[in-house]
Parts: sequence; structure tokens; C-alpha cells
Amino acid sequence: MGSRPILAVIIILVVLVSGCIGGKTSTTSTSTPSEVSQTATASQVKTSTTSHSVPPWEYKNAKVINGATIRDIDFHWREMGAYTGNLYVTYSKGIVTVNFTGVMRNGKAKAIEVLEEVPNEKPSVINITVIVNGKVVDLASSPVEVHAYPKIYRGHFGYPHSGWLVLYRIPVNESIFNLTLISRFDYGKYISMYNPEWALAVPVILGAVPVVHNLSLNLHYSIPGENLVIPAYGIFSGSGTLEKFNELGNLRYAYIYPDLVVKNVSVRGFNVTMVFLGNWYSGDTYEKLVNVTRIGLNTFAEYTGYDAKGRVWYVQHPYLANSYASLTQNAVYLKRYLDYSSVFYVLYENWLLWSRSFLSPSLVNFLGMWPIFVSMKENNPQYAQEFVNFMDSYALSYTSNLTLAQAISGNESENIVFGRGFFVLRSLSAVIGNESIVKAYRVIFGKYSRRVRANSVDVGTLQRVFENVSGQRLGWFFDEWFKTNLVPNYNVQNLKLENGSTYRLAFRLVDSSGFTMPIEVAVYDSSGTVIGKKRVWVRNGLGEMSFVLDKRPARIVVDSGDFILNPKLQTTIKGISVFVN
Repeated sequence: MGSRPILAVIIILVVLVSGCIGGKTSTTSTSTPSEVSQTATASQVKTSTTSHSVPPWEYKNAKVINGATIRDIDFHWREMGAYTGNLYVTYSKGIVTVNFTGVMRNGKAKAIEVLEEVPNEKPSVINITVIVNGKVVDLASSPVEVHAYPKIYRGHFGYPHSGWLVLYRIPVNESIFNLTLISRFDYGKYISMYNPEWALAVPVILGAVPVVHNLSLNLHYSIPGENLVIPAYGIFSGSGTLEKFNELGNLRYAYIYPDLVVKNVSVRGFNVTMVFLGNWYSGDTYEKLVNVTRIGLNTFAEYTGYDAKGRVWYVQHPYLANSYASLTQNAVYLKRYLDYSSVFYVLYENWLLWSRSFLSPSLVNFLGMWPIFVSMKENNPQYAQEFVNFMDSYALSYTSNLTLAQAISGNESENIVFGRGFFVLRSLSAVIGNESIVKAYRVIFGKYSRRVRANSVDVGTLQRVFENVSGQRLGWFFDEWFKTNLVPNYNVQNLKLENGSTYRLAFRLVDSSGFTMPIEVAVYDSSGTVIGKKRVWVRNGLGEMSFVLDKRPARIVVDSGDFILNPKLQTTIKGISVFVN
């Protein structure tokens, strides 16, 4: 998406291609869950020569760089020049050939740099050729430096992408020369070699690319009987030319497919293009996507108090095991069937288009999780519950010394902003009510947005806003959830069960982290029916709970609505099952 680069993580390559090689640039940096690598300065980048770190292909002389980030890699092309020429994409009988040919002006650098992304094992079905002034370059020769960056990015929502970003540094003396890059591969064999989940771990259409700051070219395509899908750009059949094409980031997710169904719809000023695979298309899926979009945009209008316009693409991709949102285009890439993660990314992309010009990236990500969840709940309660379950495990899977306050104030960590941030808003809604949450959002988007003042909203301002709209003092809540990286850790102690004309159940709730929070506790009988439910305040880590019940309790569930981020605990006390949700 034009609004973010990061986080990328990942797709870190998309950022490389789109931000540094001539694709879209952006002024706002936003990201999706778990997409960014840990920040490291150039001095922290280490070179490793251990056997397990050497890329398992022919370039054994490659310098393996561990722990690198996009900032570190950017160091290599700061002096790169410009490339003017043509890009040819041809397809015949399953063979794809991508050919860059043109003139390169080399700026201050004394080397050509070519970028390639490959999976852990470089497939034999892909062949890369580099030609400088008519002479083929031996990429395995000693003058050529090969820098390999292993596993520098993560997939969305924590799914790891295992691969390599390979940078070839080829020494040259000329300042202006002809450069040709040819990527040729068997499309069908390439796809069949890999689990579809990793099929886009390399730029299937793009191949190798020149590393330059400025790139201007014409795209020529010849794909008889097929369609070239360039997400967020267009769909092209047969043969033709696109003048002054520089959207290489879009080609990162391009694919060739024979039969497509394309739908266009406008919802609340949003123009949506949906691209479906013909043999997987159903009117039901189309209607579901339209409904998700409508519900989401209505919810965003309710929370922010204004309408927004935008253009977004939903692209069903033939080789994806997981859906996700783009980093450089206003596009969502969908796997063949919809699930909660697909719906999440549709809503997340639309939220970014809605709010990115108003607030800082970290605040956009933090505030977006709650209205997105509310939209999911209205659209499909089952999806919403699956989302809560995932976010629970996602947030607890990552630990950091960084607090949510620090993350929101600029030291962004997507794990904290998305994971902890979601449950903070969920817990806050249990304390002050969703009506107050909506009022607070409207104040933030009205009074404190970038369109009103240049400053970002800090945590102190957030606290004042939520206190003013709710009429409650919330210092204790912000101290716990925003200024520490702890989470509650509940257990049940001193459980007593007395049996007379009724059952009297009493126990103590103890939180070893010492939080103050309202906790909902539900009691069930042996048939799974709720026979008692209460809300109790656990203050400074201690709370007392008692029930008078008509039936014998068989199960106790602490935090039955799963409003609080805390470790799960399953145990049995005096024959009663106890589950801390």
C-alpha cells in the first residue's frame, strides 16, 4: 500500500522493489502484524560462515549477513544511478521469460547491483543471466560480490517465510553502459516444487532486478491465451505495451492465469476491484466480500465521524495458502477460500485507506484493531472469535522490553501494537463501555488528527481523552497496560464448596502480576449449562468470588469472555475443572 513500507517485514522485498527500484514511494509507514524484522544498526550486522548459514546453492563465496534490516541493506545502493529501458514479459507453453534491457547511468558507484530473492534452495527451473555491454557476467566469479541475507523477513501474523535476499555486486569502470537481465523459468514446475504457502517467497514474475534509485521503462507483454494480472494496476491479455511503467512493486505479486472473473463495486465512496479465479469464483464469495466492505466502512464512519474515499483491489491469488494485505499497493491478496484472516486483511486494508492521512502509523495500527474486530463480529461472530483466539496466542508468543507506550510513541513494534494493543482496547471496553470508546475515537480523529495539528497523539493524551469521555480515572489502567510489558497471570486459590439445600462456592482469584482488573467468572454444571456468572474486581492482584448455586458446579471459567490478555491455565481443584481463559 502506498501508506506503508514496513513491516514488513516482509515482504521486505516489496519495500526494496517499490521503494528503492522505482515503484511507489510513501510518506506514511504502516504495517501488518509481524511483518518487520528487528531493528539493527549497520554496526550490528554480523557476517556468518557457519555451514548452516551458507546458502545451499552454487555461490559458496557468498557473504552471509545475519540480522540485517531494510535500513542496513539500503546502504548498498545509496550511490546507485538510473536505469532507462524496456521490460519484456513473455509466456509460452509454461515458460516465462522476463527481460530487462536498457541503459544504466551509474552515478557515483563503481559497481552494478542486481537483486534477487530466492527460497532456501535455489530452484533449477529458474535461470538468471546478467549481460553488461554485450558480455555475459559469471555471477560465481571472484570479482563479483554476493551478499546473502537469510530469513530477513517474516510472513504476516507470524507465519515465517524462509528464504534469501541475494545482492550481486558487479564491478564496472564505465559510468554509462548497457545492462540486460534475463530471468527464465518454468512456471508450472516452479509452482509444483514448493508448498503453495511459499510460492510467493520469490518474485515469480519479476525475477532479478537492477538496483537503482530511478527507473523508467516500458513494459511489453506477450501472453497468448492467458491473462497477466498485475494487482492494483491492471489485467492484460494477449500482447501489448504499457508506456512509462515503473511499478515493479506491483509485479512482485503478478501472476498468469487463463480464466478470470472481474467485479467492480462502489461502497461509501470506495471503489473496489475484485479479481477472482474463474474456476474458483462463486457469487456467494463476491457477496460476502461486498458485505464485509460495507460493514467495515460503516463501522469506521461510526468511530471516526467522517467518510473517506479510496480505491482498493481484492485479488484472489492461485498460489497462496494465506491471505494478506499488500505493503506497497492498495490491495489485498486472498487465498482461494475466505476465512477470518482473509476478512481481517480486507478490513485492515480499508482501515488504512480510511485513516492513514489523519494519524501516525503506530497509532493507526493500534486504534484500528478494535473497529476491525467490531466489524468482524457483526459480519461473522465465528470469524470474530477465531480472531480473538489467534490474537491471544499471537500476543503471548512475543515478549519484548518495549512497552505499548513506547511502541505507540515511535519505537514501533508490530507485535506489541497489534497484539497487546488489541487486548488493551478490548479490556478498556470492558471497563468504560464501547460507547465511550466510540466517543474517544471521534475526539482523537477530530481534535488531534494531523489535519488539525502536526503532533502525534501521545499516551498521556490518550489517557486524558478516555478519562474525559468516560468520566473515570484511568491512571491505574494506563500504568498497567501501557507502561509495563507485564500481563496478568491468574490462578484460583482457597476454593471451598459447601453442599446444603444449595451449593456455596467460594474462592480467591490471585494475579501474580498484581494488576487491577474487572474479571468475569462463569460457572457451569456437568451438562455445560451456565449456572452462575459474576463480575469481580481483582485489585492489586487479589479478588474474592462467591456463588450460591442450585446445581453442583463442574467447571469454572475465569475471564469467560476472553477480554484480558493472560496465560491460559487448565487445572482441577476438588473435582471442579478450572480454566483461566
